Amino acid sequence: MTIKTKNSTIKKALIFSGISAMAVTSGVSYWLWAQLNASLPLLNGEINISSMEYEVTINRDRSGLPSIVANSRIDASRAMGFLHAQERFFQMDYLRRRASGELSALFGESFINRDKEALLHQFTRSAQQAYKNLSDQHKALLDAYVEGVNTGLEKLKSPPFEYTLLEAEPQPWEAKDSFLVSFSMFMEMQGHNYQNTLYLNKLQQTLPEPLVNFLVPLGTSWDQPLDDKFISPVPMPTADVYSLNKLKEKRLEDLALLDNRLYDLSLKGTPSIAGSNNWAISGDNTESGKALVANDMHLNLSVPNIWYRVEYSWKEATKRRKLTGISLPGLPLMIAGSNQHIAWGFTNSMGDWSDLLRIPAGKSQELVTQITKNIQVKDGNPVQHVIEVTPHGPVVEHEENGDVLVLRWVAHSSEAVNLGLLDIELATNVEASLPLFNKSNMTHLNVVVGDDKGNIGWTMLGALPKRAHSVWTPVNYDDSKYNWSGYLTPDEYPKRVNPESGFLFTANARVVSGDELDIIGRENYALGARARQIQSGLKIMHEPSETQMLRTQLDSRALFLQRWQYMLLSILSDEFIAQHPELIEYRTMVSNWNGQAKKDSTGYLLVRAFRTQVARRVFNGILKDVHTQNPDSNIFNYFNLTSQWEGPLWQLVNEQPAHLLNPHYDSWQALYADALIFLNNHFINTHGSLANAKWKDYNKVSIAHPVAGSLPLIGRFFNIPEYGADGDINMPLVQEQSFGASMRMGVTPGHEQSGFFHMPVGQASNPMSPYWMAGHKDWQEGAFSSFLPQETEYSLKLLPSEPKE
Repeated sequence: MTIKTKNSTIKKALIFSGISAMAVTSGVSYWLWAQLNASLPLLNGEINISSMEYEVTINRDRSGLPSIVANSRIDASRAMGFLHAQERFFQMDYLRRRASGELSALFGESFINRDKEALLHQFTRSAQQAYKNLSDQHKALLDAYVEGVNTGLEKLKSPPFEYTLLEAEPQPWEAKDSFLVSFSMFMEMQGHNYQNTLYLNKLQQTLPEPLVNFLVPLGTSWDQPLDDKFISPVPMPTADVYSLNKLKEKRLEDLALLDNRLYDLSLKGTPSIAGSNNWAISGDNTESGKALVANDMHLNLSVPNIWYRVEYSWKEATKRRKLTGISLPGLPLMIAGSNQHIAWGFTNSMGDWSDLLRIPAGKSQELVTQITKNIQVKDGNPVQHVIEVTPHGPVVEHEENGDVLVLRWVAHSSEAVNLGLLDIELATNVEASLPLFNKSNMTHLNVVVGDDKGNIGWTMLGALPKRAHSVWTPVNYDDSKYNWSGYLTPDEYPKRVNPESGFLFTANARVVSGDELDIIGRENYALGARARQIQSGLKIMHEPSETQMLRTQLDSRALFLQRWQYMLLSILSDEFIAQHPELIEYRTMVSNWNGQAKKDSTGYLLVRAFRTQVARRVFNGILKDVHTQNPDSNIFNYFNLTSQWEGPLWQLVNEQPAHLLNPHYDSWQALYADALIFLNNHFINTHGSLANAKWKDYNKVSIAHPVAGSLPLIGRFFNIPEYGADGDINMPLVQEQSFGASMRMGVTPGHEQSGFFHMPVGQASNPMSPYWMAGHKDWQEGAFSSFLPQETEYSLKLLPSEPKE
């Protein structure tokens, strides 16, 4: 064969391969297009549903926000179930499977460990009992919702497209599944708290108590509780208590080899904590005389959004009840929003709702029993998983001496979940609503509420254990001091109503002090910097409006980092620069920073990165003994354990104690120099120059669909294109790669037409939907968008088989 003939053959083969690839891609695209279209929800027309009592109309606006107009609350519940199934059934199924430990059956072996974690808690059993515990009224509403879900699923021309891609069949919805959705939210909000306690146990077993207390303080100077009571800082341990100088003498080989992740600047391993904000302003401060409520709940972001916007109304005697806000697919109720008389919103309480109980080795054989669970695995053999349980809870760790640690968690009780939020629907004022929130059980939340008379209030939602006080460290299982004896009644819950300040606010930080703090728990709160920034803004706000609420939610000023900017500039003195002249541009950029976490900011990136790198070096040295003795742990366990680490860090870098200096360095100045030189080299090597390095290069919003990875050719079209964003943790505009405001709202009860609402990704879950991504741009850019449904573009009627007069 000549070279010419050979090249011609190769050319023909390449052309054929290209045409074949195009044909395959076109075929796959057409097939997917057909599947997506077949699984679209019904938007217009009329359909008969045998279970309906009366005709129900579902109007949708251009963003897909549905307004359910019903004649009874039962029918409104059926219609909500219908909508959830039509647009979000896969999401609902994912949540119930997450709590029941059945994700592997849908996704395969990569989810086995997640299923094992869920099976530890036996939520399915608790969910079944929770349904039995319902009142007749709530049970009827849930049963109607379940009917609506299964009817909505049945009325789709084709199952939700995710099942086709996964080669699976959706299973009918059951009443217990709605409670599994609630338990899934427990896992989202509190599911890993006990692992932090396990790490704290390792600290206590390795380090002296004064050092542990210093490293894990109860609060810092950033706290901004509603009662203005502050916790004194813990003194730094002296050299006779604990000193790292002994390690400096040895100069151990492994000590010089810092974990590579300490230098990571991708931010994906950066420790952070859930960030949500809410506040209420009394009518004494608003032009309308009505209360004004704002809320932005921060969660992991995905396609579709976890929330489903909805408005529903029904006739009751001579009145028509109406609610507008967000629902959680899988539950027949309004999570947050307004009923025209009160408006409410939530943040994660970050309280302490679990204990670790130590059972001595000699007692464990008597109290521990084993249960074998079979995990079904897609395209694989079932996996047998053995969990160990006791009358006090499941075993989560075996200690070297034979003791076992058992988890006692509110979520293990069937009383942890109910449908109490249904009762909020009819509340007409703050005073009447607060005890109803106290009786509404799901994951523990701060609630702020305001009414159309101008009153505001704060309290807790979720079952609060009746105990002497909370405890974060492991305790003996039979120690009567730490017994739980049921749950508190509403009159025993902490509450605040109409404070003199005229506003109430929460931001995952400590809210109360003293005995009330013992009720909620003394650990695991977010740093108070975000709460303080919100409080400062509310204090100076003149005639607050919904527009000002949105402006506060979008506040990206990095007030928290300004003191780090000043400290960094003091380090980068002329003398220091003389020794490290390559850092002169770094100093210039830091000096020119305007104090905001804007996506195009270089100064913010440099200051933030310096703090992070210093923190990792400082604590990696102090905790070296802990991590040497516990190879399965590392510095990131410490950052996850406490969000208060800024307190000890700031004290350390200001006092610069020689006995707590990382032995890898000869001086604190050397530690700072190492961090700065690394950062300077990284940014120049990565971006060409410091000036080219921007915050947006690291804070890239990335929101993905859970099945996108199953579509190598076109899966990316299901995801949100990645982009750099303003904001960060420790400021109102909390934004990270796949974590941020899952919703934003500002609303005046009775004046809902003036309110605003944002939701990333939009309402639709199907890319072929006419309102796919509707509203996402408003969320991304902070544009004011309506809280209420707008002009109707789609109208669907659900008709009973036999119309009633």
